[in-house]
Amino acid sequence: MEFVAHPRDLPLEITLIEDQHFPQTDEGRAGFVGITYLTSHPFDNGCSVKITLEEIDPNFCVSGRIVSCDEETDGYAIAIEFPTKEECYCVRMIEQLSQIEHYRRQAKMAGRRLNYNEAAAEWIQKFAAKFPAFTL
Repeated sequence: MEFVAHPRDLPLEITLIEDQHFPQTDEGRAGFVGITYLTSHPFDNGCSVKITLEEIDPNFCVSGRIVSCDEETDGYAIAIEFPTKEECYCVRMIEQLSQIEHYRRQAKMAGRRLNYNEAAAEWIQKFAAKFPAFTL
């Protein structure tokens, strides 16, 4: 199971969902299964959450399950698993777009102005091969 760290400069909106059931998942799954994120408040392991990401896609909305929550000095490091194939695939695509936007912003801070397509081309060349595969 592989989790991708979601960039801090692209804030996620995470909302607790009451009474949502998720299908059982295979503990031995391989490939991309979720994301990690630093949030300002804790979540209980096993709780269901709704996630939106306005900056990348205003229509993006998925449900996930908190699999870990560890207190850090500047917040809570959470891991969110996406148990269904459809949601996992969708999140993996959005995460790639988020990583490209984060790369573009870092380049801008370093004095390089890249449009999104230029940043995408560079990110793909440098990092796409290391991005976890979707193998559910």
